[in-house]
Amino acid sequence: MTERHLIHSETLSNGRKIEVRAKILRDGSLQMFIGVYQPDGTVLLEDNDPKPHLLDMEDALDWGIEIARGAGNDPNISQA
Repeated sequence: MTERHLIHSETLSNGRKIEVRAKILRDGSLQMFIGVYQPDGTVLLEDNDPKPHLLDMEDALDWGIEIARGAGNDPNISQA
């Protein structure tokens, strides 16, 4: 099996940026990353091991995007 991946990058209306990656590894497992950043690039959230439960790659990416948007739009989240 070859690796497959999807990446979503977006700038939110408040200027924060999100990046979500989902990758199917050669062994068939799913690897994900969720990142949320201030407009200047300061890290607000980086999760290198989120665990979407029983989702395929496309649904896991959508799940991660929703988490990233929620965190990016949360005014209570400041520097990590």
